[in-house]
Amino acid sequence: MNVFVGRQPILDIDGQILGYELLYRNSEKNSFPNMNPEKATIELLINTFQLIGVDRVSGSHLSFINFTAKLLTEDVFSSLNPKTVVIEILEDVEITPSLLTKMYRLKEMGFEMALDDFVLNEEYEQNWVLFTLIKYIKVDVLATSTEERLRIRKFLVQYPHIILLAEKIETERQYLLAKEAGYTLFQGYFFAKPEIIKGYEIPQIITNNFQIIEKINSDDASIKDIAGLIKKNISLSYNLLRFINSPGIGITQKITSIQQAIVLIGLTEMRKWMHVLALRELRFQTASGRVHALTNYSLGRAKLCELLANHAHKKNADEYFLAGLFSLLNVIMGKEWDDILANVPLSNIVNETLRGNQTEISTYLEVAVAAERFDWERLELLAAKLGLTYEEILKYSNEAIRWSEDLNES
Repeated sequence: MNVFVGRQPILDIDGQILGYELLYRNSEKNSFPNMNPEKATIELLINTFQLIGVDRVSGSHLSFINFTAKLLTEDVFSSLNPKTVVIEILEDVEITPSLLTKMYRLKEMGFEMALDDFVLNEEYEQNWVLFTLIKYIKVDVLATSTEERLRIRKFLVQYPHIILLAEKIETERQYLLAKEAGYTLFQGYFFAKPEIIKGYEIPQIITNNFQIIEKINSDDASIKDIAGLIKKNISLSYNLLRFINSPGIGITQKITSIQQAIVLIGLTEMRKWMHVLALRELRFQTASGRVHALTNYSLGRAKLCELLANHAHKKNADEYFLAGLFSLLNVIMGKEWDDILANVPLSNIVNETLRGNQTEISTYLEVAVAAERFDWERLELLAAKLGLTYEEILKYSNEAIRWSEDLNES
């Protein structure tokens, strides 16, 4: 599957490239698609740093990347290099004490920050602390007058460390006026339109996640070590936090860091959610509606198997969950079970169940498959085999469907 990143150069006063603003693109069409801005930034980060490679996208230059208010609160920055990434704070981000606290932390980590599409309004004038944390201010020359740009320049005299960047320059006159107004960095169609960098995504994300899971399962892994491993994967970190905060998990406390998530849910539950996320990552990294549908079925199977195992007071209900979760993995990945299970650290009983050998889990998985296919006659037979009523099976099936739907909305 092809992946894309747009980039537009940012030039200094001598015409040399200081860096690139990176732009999310999902095709060779040079425009921003209609999608959630948080997801756009996360996919931009994945495409740049994990799939295409930042060396191809930005080389040795700085990468300017937009972050929304919501994304600024997420724990995604530890996997980025503060020496090469500039965090652009969008113009609609409200300046709050919590934002300033986050900016302090990012500054301590070594990140430089920029204010995007800056307009000197009352909110900015009253937040002088903000300007002590910012290195770049980007001003849209198409949206501001010459007088407004001069007013911004005069206001920033008291913050001599801040560098002014004039963006959306389309003519030589706009460029010359910006230089006269004290701007020293420039960006716009006058210099270059955004260029599309294309790469090819190799679907290894699910394998990489299983490698992390294998390390999590080691006896000497600490919570700090586990959090460190997860934080190295931008997509995994972001989706884990969104996932843990979803209604389907049932945790009322807002979770803001990987380490906090592990502490709150415990290592046993963390291992289970890591497996769920590994499967979801595969869905998110493909445009296939078929994969999307199969992962939905997998989530429903997993939860129903777990609910039935708990009803039967099975001590290993998590293994029933995993058998359901990965029961369609051979179909999703188009591989034989021998090839898949060589890279997936699962217990012997789960492995045997997935291979089609009869185990104590097999009947429970058969119930999940029959419920998924609305095979009521077979459901009644299997329910009797497990000592369950048809009504109990139906109740648990509906609960599993609601659970998987909640997760799909997260």
